[in-house]
Amino acid sequence: MRSPMSPKEQEYRSRIERIRARFKERQLDAIFVTDPLNVSYVSAFWEYVPIRMEAVLIPLEGECVFLVSKNEYEYACKVSWIKDIRYYTEFPEKGRRQDPAELLVDVFREKGLEWAAVGVERESVRLSEMDRMAAALPHVKFGDASPVLIQCRMIKSAYEVDMLKKAGKVATAGWRASLRVAKPGMREFEIGQAARHAATETAAEMMNLEDDLHHSPIVDGVQLIQSGPRSSISHGRGSPNRLKRGDMVAMCFCLTNHFKGYRVGFARNFALGHATAEMTKVYDMLFRAQEAALAELRPGVKASYLDRLVREMIEKAGYGQYIEHRLGRGVGMLYAEAPNLKEGDDTVIEAGMCLSIEPAVYMSGKWGIEIEDSVHVTPNGFEFLTVAPEPELPVL
Repeated sequence: MRSPMSPKEQEYRSRIERIRARFKERQLDAIFVTDPLNVSYVSAFWEYVPIRMEAVLIPLEGECVFLVSKNEYEYACKVSWIKDIRYYTEFPEKGRRQDPAELLVDVFREKGLEWAAVGVERESVRLSEMDRMAAALPHVKFGDASPVLIQCRMIKSAYEVDMLKKAGKVATAGWRASLRVAKPGMREFEIGQAARHAATETAAEMMNLEDDLHHSPIVDGVQLIQSGPRSSISHGRGSPNRLKRGDMVAMCFCLTNHFKGYRVGFARNFALGHATAEMTKVYDMLFRAQEAALAELRPGVKASYLDRLVREMIEKAGYGQYIEHRLGRGVGMLYAEAPNLKEGDDTVIEAGMCLSIEPAVYMSGKWGIEIEDSVHVTPNGFEFLTVAPEPELPVL
């Protein structure tokens, strides 16, 4: 008798069934997943170093097959829910393939897919890999499976929403730690170090040895923090620049927050010592713009409408020329996922989507302000994945 499935295996098998339903509609017999994030999405193997081919074959029927390099095999066996894991080597080993393409042929033959229609991720697969697969499997008809994974990842399960809420706690911890330590004379990267430490400690508190023995709570990436005139750079890393009284300080936590591979969008500003009247005015305008977008956010609304609504508010206030990016985007395993909240993306918002809402202006050489939060779309509106922003610009 088969033992009951763990909640983790139930979650990932549910993902596989959603993926199968979508690629069956596209008349595909299987899909071959090679994009590192999508490999993580279907296998639960999210902390490997993607410099070699790691891939998952999902047939329309039967069990998935996980192909990895030998140096990742033990780790994959410990963390993935997939039972059929096979490895290739980088040196001669009896009974093993050195070429992943040859291992792929073995699996396709075993699954009866040598003449099948198989989806690949044309938006991310390398041309060299595509050429090798086509040469190794000349009778396979390769189609595009990118939309299948994009559409499945847009709608989050309860499991994923929980991961994103925890990622929100990680990001919030970094922000609060920054407020505690920031003072004139500190260098930007020193504040970033304090944020990173607090974020890591918070992630660790939400992990346990039973489930997370092989995962790390250490946050990755370099803290985005810019002070003074540098704050008009939308993605500047923490530098040796020292904070001065009167500086605007901009912090974005999109690179340095995650929980088990899930990331939220989250950005905040504070003024050091005092804020000018214009700083206060612009912050208030962006706060109200975000409120307006959230008031309209619900299933059935188009992504482009929310972007247009906020952009028109900023333009009416006289700051339209300082807009540099769209209103927001999907959040999940990647820094930016579908849909895009921008003019031209008419995706209809659905319950289960998780989005960032990030109105911002960047006044080059002067300062910039961005208020960014992530939310989960519910049947009747939304809930915050991060914390609601301060109604007034924080002044330390």
